[in-house]
Amino acid sequence: MAAAKKLTLDDLSPETRRKLGVRRPRTNQFSKDAVRTHALKVLAEIASLTQDQRRRVLDHALRVNAI
Repeated sequence: MAAAKKLTLDDLSPETRRKLGVRRPRTNQFSKDAVRTHALKVLAEIASLTQDQRRRVLDHALRVNAI
């Protein structure tokens, strides 16, 4: 008896995956640990500011990033 061929997500068409409700796992090159590290570096740079000043700076950075 021959071994059954394994079916992978790549073998299914996007339409078939959608009908089955199967999604491909997300592949993210930016790990959670890297996000935490960069977040701490950013916060360290603005640590001397008050909470309101930090909020204002971070809000501005988000607006600049959206452009």
